[in-house]
Amino acid sequence: MPSLMSLRRAAAGVSEVSRRRAPSWFPLRTTTGGLVLVLLAALTIGSGATVVTAAIITHHDNAPLVVTTPLPPASADSLGQLIAPGSTPQPLPTKASRHLVSATLLVSNKQPLTNRQLRRLRHLSGVRRLQTVMAGRAKVEGHPAFVLGINPATFRSWTPKLTADSNALWKTIEQGQLAASFDMGENANLPLGGTVPVGNSRGLAAVRIGAFASVGMAGVDAVLSGSRAEQVGLLSQTGALISAPKADPLQLRRTALQLLGRGSHVELLREVVITRDAGEFLTRLQIYSFLKAAEGRIGLPYVWGAAGPSTFDCSGLVQWAFAQAGVAMPRVSEEQWFTGPHISYADARPGDLLFWHYDKSDPTDIDHVAIYVGNGMMVVAPHTGEYVSYVPVPLSNMAGVVRVDPALGAELA
Repeated sequence: MPSLMSLRRAAAGVSEVSRRRAPSWFPLRTTTGGLVLVLLAALTIGSGATVVTAAIITHHDNAPLVVTTPLPPASADSLGQLIAPGSTPQPLPTKASRHLVSATLLVSNKQPLTNRQLRRLRHLSGVRRLQTVMAGRAKVEGHPAFVLGINPATFRSWTPKLTADSNALWKTIEQGQLAASFDMGENANLPLGGTVPVGNSRGLAAVRIGAFASVGMAGVDAVLSGSRAEQVGLLSQTGALISAPKADPLQLRRTALQLLGRGSHVELLREVVITRDAGEFLTRLQIYSFLKAAEGRIGLPYVWGAAGPSTFDCSGLVQWAFAQAGVAMPRVSEEQWFTGPHISYADARPGDLLFWHYDKSDPTDIDHVAIYVGNGMMVVAPHTGEYVSYVPVPLSNMAGVVRVDPALGAELA
C-alpha cells in the first residue's frame, strides 16, 4: 500500500508502483482546492505477473469527479468463473444527457413492483417522471451494500451533472463493472481495479471494481448494469426513481408508502422545508441520554456499515445513540440531513448534528456526520482504521448543522 508521502511524491511527478488496492485515504485534497484522484491501471507482462501502477490525476472544478479503470487484457479469468453464462453488454451510451432530472424519491421493494403499483405512483399529484430500477441488498467483498441495477443510457440523466457527463463512467458500468460510491470505496477499502465477489442468496458473481463515483442518491452504495445486477441476485422492477420537483417531498413520501404498503422503503432525495421554529425539539433528558450513550462508545472501532453496539460508522453511531434515548433516526447520513431545520454553526447546541460535504461533483451530497457536544467539540466515528472519538469540530467542508425534530426523524426512519 503506498504511503501518503509516496502519493504526494507521485503527484509531484515522481513515478510510483503500488499494490492492487487504492489508498485507504481517498481522495486526496490539493492545496489549490482541486482534487487528486488515483487511477490504477493493470498491466500484464510476459511472465503472467500483474504490475499495477498508480497515476495521479488532478481534478479541477470543471472536470468529472470520477475514478475509472480500464479493462484488463482479455483472459479466461479476467472477471472470474462465477459469472453466469450468456451475459452480453448493451450498446455503449456515447452522448451525455442533455436534460438532467431532479430526483425526489427512491422507492425500493423486497418484491418486484407490479405494473398497477407503478401506474399509481406515476399518477400521484406532482409526479413528472418515473423510472424503474433494480434495487436490493448485496455483499460487496463481504461488506453489506445497497445496490442499484440500472440502464446507463437512461439512468445517467438522474445523476449530478459531472457524473452524467462522464462517458468513461457509463462505459465502465456497461462493460459489467461496478461503480461504488466514494464513501464505500474508501471506508470498505475496495480494490479499485480488482475483482471481488458480489451477491446475495439469489446470485453471486465475481465483479471488477471499475469506478468510484457519486450518483447523488441517499444510501446508494454501488451501481451495476441491469444484466450484471441480475447475476448478483437483484430482482427486476424492485425500485423506482420519482421526480416531482414542485411537490412537497415529505407528503409525497407519505402517500407513496401508503400506496405500496408493508415491505417497501422510500428514500427522500430532496430536502424538506421545515416550517416549525428551530427551538427545543428534543427534551433535555433525551439530549442528555443520547450524548451519554455516544460518549460511552468512545474508543470502539469504526467499521463501515456498522450501527453498534460495538462497532460503528458515522451515521450508525448517530442512529444507535439516539435510539438509546428513544428517538428513532434514519440509517444513513444523507437522510439524517433531512431530520430537522438547518441552522448556522454559530447557533449550534449540544445534541445538534454536524454534517460535511466532500464530493464536488454533487453539491447536494452529504458525506459525514457527527454529534455536537458543545464548546467546539464533537463525538464522531471518523473512518476506517480509527475509533469513536471526542475531538474538536473541523470547520473545513462543513455542509451545515441540523437540529433534530424527533417526529421527522421517526417518520424518515
